[in-house]
Amino acid sequence: METEVIDYSIDAFKKNFRIVLFFSIPFLLAFAIPLLSPMPTYVSIGATFLRTGSMFVDLTYFDIALIFLSSLASLFLISFATVAINLVIKSQRTLTNIRTEVIEGIEKYTITIFLLYTLFLIFSLIVLLISYEYGVEGLATPLFSFFLSLMLFYVPAGIVIDELKPTEAMRMSLFMIKNKFALFLLWLVIGFLLLTAVDIVFIVLSGVIPWGRYIVLVINSLLIMPFLIILQTQMYLTKYTILK
Repeated sequence: METEVIDYSIDAFKKNFRIVLFFSIPFLLAFAIPLLSPMPTYVSIGATFLRTGSMFVDLTYFDIALIFLSSLASLFLISFATVAINLVIKSQRTLTNIRTEVIEGIEKYTITIFLLYTLFLIFSLIVLLISYEYGVEGLATPLFSFFLSLMLFYVPAGIVIDELKPTEAMRMSLFMIKNKFALFLLWLVIGFLLLTAVDIVFIVLSGVIPWGRYIVLVINSLLIMPFLIILQTQMYLTKYTILK
């Protein structure tokens, strides 16, 4: 099954390369927004990360508001791109017109997933603030984020493919991870290898290409991230035995 899923994903990525590339542009914008805001961020492995330990130092109320708005903008763009790519795979598997699928579903699904991501962002910030107060943010925040990531892993696919409600999609995500753990582990390994390989290449070439880390950000946003979403969706579709 694992080999078939990878083959399906590569085939879907190649067949829909242009439209997937187009819908991946929001990923690039989403990851670039934090770099332009007052967030204490840094770029590593081709992604933008937040220095949580620096969040409470020298930030004005305006900075905090701008950070929050920037986060919302990033989440919306990520939601839009994720939904669009899922719709492309859905249309391919159901043999429907891609344009029809995107036009009819993108607004509804994007808003649903965006609101869900926003809700969990707020929960994460609350946990961060509370854990920071007690000096355990280094442990509590990662554990909470990991649990949330499990609940949300297959949520976009569940909402777009099966039109599940958010709570149903979260339960399905946990169910899929539990019952098809090998696929979940495979996704993590492939993601780690792809991200690390690209990062290492540009680290080696850092003397020749000074802007390498930002080029990695572009490659990850337009190529690797979309492929991982396609792979994720194809893994979700294995719940239907006819699609194995």
